[in-house]
Amino acid sequence: MIPSLRDDLALPLQVVRVPSLAWAYVDVVGFGDDSRLDGLVDGIEAVRQAVVHIVNTERYMYSIYPSNYGIELKQFIGRDYSYFVAKIDRVMQDALMQDDRIVGVRNVSKSQPEAQAAFSEWEVQSVYGKVRYGFEADLGVMK
Repeated sequence: MIPSLRDDLALPLQVVRVPSLAWAYVDVVGFGDDSRLDGLVDGIEAVRQAVVHIVNTERYMYSIYPSNYGIELKQFIGRDYSYFVAKIDRVMQDALMQDDRIVGVRNVSKSQPEAQAAFSEWEVQSVYGKVRYGFEADLGVMK
């Protein structure tokens, strides 16, 4: 008797989203000395913490992280504000879109409150909802 082939790939696949659990940081500003772990979070709060962590981690600086994790902000040190305006959209998109929970990143505003700094505010669209995040980039001379 000749064996018959079963086509298992024709079966319908069910995509299951696993929880995006993360440690809950309390008093998070930039994960400074005042932060502590307190349980677990999921959903939009886990995405918010991921955004904060990605933007506060310089890409390629720490070998514990993969090469696609973090943001490339060092390139702005010593540059003028026009360079920041031209490049920050691509840099933020590249950094945040590595997370599969994030589906879009939109710049809300850019400003230069001081001569040596630039401020940027973002709206991050995730599968759980929207998160707003703002940060200040130092444009001063690299020490």
